[in-house]
Amino acid sequence: MREPFFKKVLSTKSSPQSRIKMKIVFIADAHLKGLGDPNQESLVKFLDGLSGVDKLVILGDLFDFWTGFNEVVYYHYLPVLTSLMGLKGRGTEIVYLEGNHDFSMGGFFTGNLGASVCPEHCELEVEGRSFYLAHGDTVRMSAGYRLWRGFLRSGVFRLITRVTPPGVVWKVAGFLSGRSRKYNKRGSFIDRGLERFAEQKIANGADCVVLGHSHVPGVHEETTGGRRGLYANPGSWLDSSYLVYDMGEFRVERFEGQVSSG
Repeated sequence: MREPFFKKVLSTKSSPQSRIKMKIVFIADAHLKGLGDPNQESLVKFLDGLSGVDKLVILGDLFDFWTGFNEVVYYHYLPVLTSLMGLKGRGTEIVYLEGNHDFSMGGFFTGNLGASVCPEHCELEVEGRSFYLAHGDTVRMSAGYRLWRGFLRSGVFRLITRVTPPGVVWKVAGFLSGRSRKYNKRGSFIDRGLERFAEQKIANGADCVVLGHSHVPGVHEETTGGRRGLYANPGSWLDSSYLVYDMGEFRVERFEGQVSSG
């Protein structure tokens, strides 16, 4: 049973004596397209303004296309990568859940950023509660998407990207991105599937399930299998939407420093 909370606070507090104050920011589905993308510029402004954040959790599809290390791709995303480095320098831990547009993140994230990169999902213990985190694209997969996803993460595809000139890889990125969107239409239909998935995870012991992929923001109480938990989604950075966990509470917020594309 779902009780919707949008732009509201839903407490997951433990007792004041046992609570550790932790602030986590979740972002997802920015689908950055490179230099000149105003969406990247607004994300840079947001990241540069973050302070006092213990963890930044990126729930996949930060980039419209990223696979491994490619000097052309790196160049096009340099502004946001520089901001992530600055955030790391201010003491924020970065956790990256790979999406269906960004995977095989490569040495920059694990080495330079020291990020925890999770190809499928990860579980965190936060203030005595179990958090299950994932992008969400694997919750409901057609046979065609399963094959396509497997190919993009295969050794064959990694070999192709290594031997292909970097500029060519960047040019075909748009085609691959569009093909991925063909198999993953966002919206409330996907979000209903994510909600049912979250209910299963809560019934199996998770306290909070945080997913991206649907581009639909919200924080919802779920009661299932005799357990009470939360399903939260930051929505899409394309809509300047993000999720904050602070002082034991979740809330959806919007960044007001968007950059005009005009």
